[in-house]
Amino acid sequence: MNKDVSEIEEYIKTIGWTLFVAVIVVFIMVIDLKINAGNKKIPLEKKERMEFSDARMGLDQLYYLEKRDPRNYVINLKIAFLHEILKENEKAKENYEKALVKSNNAPFAIYKAAIFYAKQMDTQRAINLALMLPAAKDKRTYEMKARLYDELANSFLLEKDYPNAIKTYKMSYKYARNTDDDLKEKIAKRYSNSYSEFADYFIRNNDPIHALQMLKNALEIYPDPYSKYKLGLMYQNVDDTKAQKYIEEAYSENPDIVNIELYNKLLNKLVEDFNEAGEFSKANFYRLKLENFKKKLVNNNIYKDDIQILNLNIEKRSKFIFLKNRYNITFDLKNNSKYPLNNLFIKVIIKPRGENTFESEKKIINRDNPLMPDKLIKRILIPVQCRDDLFGQYGEIQILAKKNIRSEWTIIDYLTVSFTK
Repeated sequence: MNKDVSEIEEYIKTIGWTLFVAVIVVFIMVIDLKINAGNKKIPLEKKERMEFSDARMGLDQLYYLEKRDPRNYVINLKIAFLHEILKENEKAKENYEKALVKSNNAPFAIYKAAIFYAKQMDTQRAINLALMLPAAKDKRTYEMKARLYDELANSFLLEKDYPNAIKTYKMSYKYARNTDDDLKEKIAKRYSNSYSEFADYFIRNNDPIHALQMLKNALEIYPDPYSKYKLGLMYQNVDDTKAQKYIEEAYSENPDIVNIELYNKLLNKLVEDFNEAGEFSKANFYRLKLENFKKKLVNNNIYKDDIQILNLNIEKRSKFIFLKNRYNITFDLKNNSKYPLNNLFIKVIIKPRGENTFESEKKIINRDNPLMPDKLIKRILIPVQCRDDLFGQYGEIQILAKKNIRSEWTIIDYLTVSFTK
């Protein structure tokens, strides 16, 4: 009997230890995915979100494993990672240094430690470690070096050390060119931006010559619309033709960053200047650009005062069996702009106070039936499906419009209303 009991107790103990080991293995596998991603792929440098309590529990388990396998440097890398999450940087540093010693300066341990020091703005230690990495002969090593020098360059940029930031981004870009296109483009953008920020420094210090050169360098690396726009602004009143070229390119790529009135004024000035100089063909060229620009603005953009909402009303429709209540938002719409409205989409958003929002959109104008200036469309109807108890509450109604399906919505009316009927 006692023997049977003893065997059962031993069996239960065995199951218990098996489950405990299984839990640890699963946890370590999760940490591997977050930190190491195995030995086949360099992990992306993303901050993993983890609850502090989970990180603390993970540390307890990892320290237990370290005692059982004291020569395994990967365990120290994982411990360091969790200390970083907990913002315990001294303990993270201690474990990165342990990993370097235990691994005899293995490339991956060097890489992880150098990234840590770069983030801590200890650039000299990070550089010393970076120089210990082996010569790049494969994509994995190229990617490690690209990411490491990118992190270093970012530290220099945060310290406003523009020359070292540019020099280090150049190193990062050199290695990134031998990796995948996404990483190459990402680092090219940052490399270009470092020149652009250096240009801002020269602009603040009234040194336009060096600022222009920095912006040109930025565009040689990556055709960023912000750099083009800055160049266009700098060429104003110096070379209006170049100013127009860069501002127009920036506008075509990202219209939101361009001051519309400024660009309109620049084109008008070019027309006037070439007319005064007797270069009428060039004047006509920029006049056509000006007309096309205005036409493009009219066709693609709508402004708050272009249209007016009148006689806004909420109507409750009959409820069918098993269906939610439906309501109609009705209003009149007037064209207050100087141009015909050939295309118009309307969106209605209803926001009962403290409740979920309801919205609906509809195309109300097309090219076959445009709305002319100062004219009115009566009783536009937008159906909205809402909860049954919407009435009896206060809330807000937003009415938005856009002319093009790819354009951004513009709020044209915004009011607080009572939904009580």
